Amino acid sequence: MTPPAAAAAAPYVPGIADAHQPATSSAPGWPLVLYFHHVNPTLRHYTALSPEEFRAGLTRVLREFDPYEPADLLAEGGPRRPGRPTVLVTFDDGYRDNLTHARPILAELGVRAVLFACTGLLGQRSDHPREDYLTGAECDLLASDGHLIGAHTSTHPHLDALPGDRARRECADSLDAVAARYGPGPARLFAYPYGGIPEDAGLPADVLAFGTVRSPAVPWTASPQAIRRTYLPAGAAGTWDGLVRHWRGQWEAAASAA
Repeated sequence: MTPPAAAAAAPYVPGIADAHQPATSSAPGWPLVLYFHHVNPTLRHYTALSPEEFRAGLTRVLREFDPYEPADLLAEGGPRRPGRPTVLVTFDDGYRDNLTHARPILAELGVRAVLFACTGLLGQRSDHPREDYLTGAECDLLASDGHLIGAHTSTHPHLDALPGDRARRECADSLDAVAARYGPGPARLFAYPYGGIPEDAGLPADVLAFGTVRSPAVPWTASPQAIRRTYLPAGAAGTWDGLVRHWRGQWEAAASAA
């Protein structure tokens, strides 16, 4: 067990701006929430890992954190706060390599994830992984494994740069598309593209909404529509062990103070 004092020494990842450093966990006492975009053997992106890296990184995380069941996000009365360190795995955008490369590794490790899909982009195909999206049927296949499909706007704009009515429409259209296909439960899950939170996204009060490292690490009950997520930085696997130990230390410190 990592002693609470370990939480004080935050690992610094070279080459990443201070505002995007991943060392701060999601919120004291709440699940660690990790976000990825791709699991792909050729792509380079700050949250894109090769299959080998994804397996190794997630295995390391699971030595300190139990998987958090996505279904617990939809519990009556709000998301369940576990009494042990847990990790919620999330993917953004709805890329096809989430199915082809991430899915078998998640199954191997016994992890179910939330996949936040840009509903207006589903079905678009390309030879470039950054423009190659899941189809609706492929989302259904992931849902059949126990993963949840959530909303991530329709077309992935910078919501905080849009006029209010357009930002609200992007959110509403995506939530409606998820509700039409998967029911009202998964439609209570949303993630902001780029982590930019508009002044008024128009999200229903019961929607749980996730940001990125741009969101503060506060209890989910205090800010249920700006939940902080963090990440395992691509190209910096040498920092992962220190990050995971630090995240565990933050959880232990919060548990000790409770």
